[in-house]
Amino acid sequence: MSLDINILGADEFRIKFISLQCLFLLGICLKIKMVLLMMLFCLPVTAASDDDSDSIEATTALTLPVDSVTIYPDGLMAVKREGILDVTEGMHKFVINLPDKADKSSALLSVSNASQERVVYEANPVYTLNITSAGAQSFALSYLMPGASSWQPKYDLHLKDDDVLIRANAVVMNLGGEDLNDVWLKLVSGLPVSQPYPQAKVQQDSLRSYALAAAPQAEAVEEAFMESPSPATGELETLYIFELEGRKDLVMDKAIGFPLFELEVPLIRVYTWDAYEETSGPVREEIRANNTLSSPWPTGEALLYKEGEYVSSIEMPYTPAGTNATLDLGPSADIKVESKLADYNVTENIKVVESKDGNHTIKETIETWTYNLSITSNVDHNVSLEVIDTIPAEAKILSVSPKPSEITATSLKWEMQLSPRLKTAINYSYEVTRTESLAVL
Repeated sequence: MSLDINILGADEFRIKFISLQCLFLLGICLKIKMVLLMMLFCLPVTAASDDDSDSIEATTALTLPVDSVTIYPDGLMAVKREGILDVTEGMHKFVINLPDKADKSSALLSVSNASQERVVYEANPVYTLNITSAGAQSFALSYLMPGASSWQPKYDLHLKDDDVLIRANAVVMNLGGEDLNDVWLKLVSGLPVSQPYPQAKVQQDSLRSYALAAAPQAEAVEEAFMESPSPATGELETLYIFELEGRKDLVMDKAIGFPLFELEVPLIRVYTWDAYEETSGPVREEIRANNTLSSPWPTGEALLYKEGEYVSSIEMPYTPAGTNATLDLGPSADIKVESKLADYNVTENIKVVESKDGNHTIKETIETWTYNLSITSNVDHNVSLEVIDTIPAEAKILSVSPKPSEITATSLKWEMQLSPRLKTAINYSYEVTRTESLAVL
């Protein structure tokens, strides 16, 4: 009985030993499987990381000096930066440092001997470029900064007998957040708009078109762009660029004036009188100066001087090349004028008018108006006077002397040359007929 027990104990021990061996082998197999799985997942990542590090030669944070700025009428600033950097051949990443006000999506980077692989628009754009030739490469960067600037023309007008000396300055404000030193400056002028256009209406497509005007290859593009309507508003039909001579310094947040142009042009002095609005005057004095430049005169404030003394502040209107700017100098006592109703008559007639519905009785009223416009020159030289008077749209002219230079449905206009101390007059009459239905017979 005891022998049997020993045998049973040995078998039990053998069974347990074999079980432990199996469990040990199973554990080893599981560990090997886990290691293989880990290697399977890690190898592609490691390979990809090794490939990326092998392909990218360097990552460089790039800050280029500003070369030129172009300022548009709505405050948009187009910036162009240029520089030279030694670069090795191969793939490179460039992190482009831009000002806070820059529109990141408008950034355009051009590098010599390089092709662009991709652009990642993060806080600052990251360009991946393939440099095909090692050495010094030319970098050109352009971008847009909405609301980062402003400019206005200011005029000094010095009147002489037969001409006027015009001095124009451009007052520029740099609101871009940094000083701009030693830069080329371009100022864009256009036709005046009816109202300021909100910044929210400047869409990305519009910003892109501005960016093309500031891009390195934009000399040909810029000319074509300036001749086309502005996509920002549709209201600036013509744009003109003033390129200032020499490089300029634009200190941040300071108004700085630069000479725009200076010229002496012939002028015509004209007096005007609206006899309907100002029955007893006064006449107003105007000068009309011809723009002999190839560029327009932008709208701006003008200070008027005569014989070196300040006279008044007026507005210079937008004046295209080859046209006249009309400047209102204000009321004048050089010519005395007065409009009077010389005669007024009313005639009434009762008439019977036949119709298919029966006979109608109407009252016909004819009013006849006669005006006398007296004019007296108080100066010792010949002067030009333009007179305009308003008449009813239904008026029928009966007589007029002298003959008007222009007649419309509601106005008469005379262009007169007055001799020194001349007294003259304009006389005209018209009638207005009105009818009123009285009864049906």
